[in-house]
Amino acid sequence: MGELGYVVLARKWRPAQFADIVGQTSVVRTLMNALQAKRVHQAYLFTGSRGIGKTSIARIFSKALRCEHIAFVEKDDAPWLQSCDACSFCKEISNGSSVDVLEIDGASNNGVDAIRDIRENVRFLPSAGTRKIYIIDEVHMLTTAAFNALLKTLEEPPPHVVFIFATTEAHKIPATILSRCQRFDFKRVTPDQITSRLRQITAAEKINAEPQALSLLARAADGSMRDALSLLDQVISFSGSELKAEHVVESIGLIPRTVVLDILNGIMRRDASAALAPLRSAYGQGHDLRVICESLVEATYVLILAKAKAPLPEDWPALDAETKLLTSLVEHRELEELEMIFQVFHHGLDWIARSPQPRSVLEVLIVKCATAEGLVFADAAEAVTAEPVKKATPPLSLKTVAPAVPAPPTAWEGFLKKVASTRPFLGSLLENAGQANVGEDALEIIFSTADAFKTQQLKNKAYLDALHQLAQEFFGKPMRVLIQTQDGLPESVATKREREQRTQEQQARNKMEQNPLVLEARSLFGGELTVENPHA
Repeated sequence: MGELGYVVLARKWRPAQFADIVGQTSVVRTLMNALQAKRVHQAYLFTGSRGIGKTSIARIFSKALRCEHIAFVEKDDAPWLQSCDACSFCKEISNGSSVDVLEIDGASNNGVDAIRDIRENVRFLPSAGTRKIYIIDEVHMLTTAAFNALLKTLEEPPPHVVFIFATTEAHKIPATILSRCQRFDFKRVTPDQITSRLRQITAAEKINAEPQALSLLARAADGSMRDALSLLDQVISFSGSELKAEHVVESIGLIPRTVVLDILNGIMRRDASAALAPLRSAYGQGHDLRVICESLVEATYVLILAKAKAPLPEDWPALDAETKLLTSLVEHRELEELEMIFQVFHHGLDWIARSPQPRSVLEVLIVKCATAEGLVFADAAEAVTAEPVKKATPPLSLKTVAPAVPAPPTAWEGFLKKVASTRPFLGSLLENAGQANVGEDALEIIFSTADAFKTQQLKNKAYLDALHQLAQEFFGKPMRVLIQTQDGLPESVATKREREQRTQEQQARNKMEQNPLVLEARSLFGGELTVENPHA
C-alpha cells in the first residue's frame, strides 16, 4: 500500500522562488527588475511549450507582488528577489487558498459567463494587500465571445488588478488581446539544464543515478522539466534507488540506441537483411514503430551533420561510444544519399501513422534505403527527365538516360560524364546548366536565374568540395569552380533531353493511335490511350 502523504516529484520539486527556475533566466530577470523598479504591467502573457515553468513563474511572481517581506538574496554568485514564504500572503498562494490570487483554467472556464464574473469582481479591492491577481491558464481556449468580454477590462483595468495569461498556443489569441499584454516567450529547457537539475534532485532523494540514465531522461523529456520529473518518478518506481540507463530504456519504453545503430549500420553497408533483423527484434518486444522511425530520422540527421563536418546538436552526447560509432558510418555513403535517406524516413512517419500495416511500410523503407544506389539513380533521373525509373542499376550516367547531346566545349561534356558516373546526383544538377566556360585555372558553370534553387544546392560546401576534387582529377590540375546565374542562356542538356523525349512520346502516341488494332479496340471499348515511357 502506498502512503497517502506521498507527493510526486513534479509537485515536490516545483519551483517556489525565482532562483529555482530552470532555463528561463531572461524572463526571470525581467520580472525581478520590474518588481524592483515598481514598473508592474497590468497584463502579462507567458507563452511556450508544456512543462517549462509558465504557471510556476506566475505563482512566484504573484507571491513577490503580495509578499510583506520580499528581499534580495545571494545564490550561485547572483542576486535573486525572494519572497519570505512565511507571511500569510505567501502561505495562501502556496497552498492555493488565496482569495485575491485566483487561478482559472481557461479550458474548462472558456465561456463568456466565466469572463463576465471576472469583470464584475475586478472592481472590488483585494481583501488584504494591494494587488488582486488573476492567473488564466490555457487562455487560448477562451471563446471569441469570452475574449471580447475580457477586452474591455484589459483596455481600462483597475489599478489594483494584474492579469497573468499562460498558453502553449499564442497564435490563437486575438491581436486585440496580445497588444495589451507584455509578452514573454519561454524557452524549452535544454537537455544539459534538465540533466543538471535531475542530478540535484536524485542526490537530494538519495537515488544513485548513472549519468547516462539522467541524460536519457533529459532527452526523453523533450524540453519539459515537468515531464522529466514525471519520467524520473516512473523510473524510480521501476528501479528503486539504483537508477541505470537500461532501467530508463525498459521502464519508459525508449528505443534502445543499439537498435537504431544496428539498423543504420545495415543500411549504410547496403545490407538489407542486417538492417531488418534489429527492427523485427524490437517489434517483437513491443516497441512502437513510429518511435523507431522518429529515432532513425534523428540519427540520420546527425549523420548528415557529421558528413558535412557541421557541429552536432547540443542535445546529442558527442563523446559517447555509440555516437562515435554512428558518425563513423558516414564514410560508407555520400552526402546526397544521406539526405535522401533522411527524406525517406521523414515522409515515412506519416505513412506509418496512416497505414493499417505499419510494419510492412517501415520494412520497405529500410530496404529502399539499404539499396540507396538505386535511390540516388531514381532521384537523379526524375530530376532530369521527370519520368519514372524502373531499374535501380547500373549507376546513372549520361548514356543510361539518353544519347549524348553535344554541349560545347568538349571538355565540359567530358566533365559532365565524369561527374555523372561518380556522383550521379551532382551530375543531374550540372546538366541543368545553360553554359559552361573552361579557363586555364577556373571552371565557370552558369545557370538560368530561374534555377536559383539548384545553384544554392551546388554552393553547399560539401558539393563544392566534391566538384573541386572532380575538376582537378579530370583536368589534371587545380581548378576553381564558380557557380553563376544569368538570364538569356542557351538550352541546357537536361532541358533539351526533356523536350526531345516529349517529342518522341508524342510521336509514339500518334503512331499508336493510327494502329488498326488500337482503332478497333477503341471503337469497341472506348477509353483513353496510354503510352508507356519509351525510355523505361
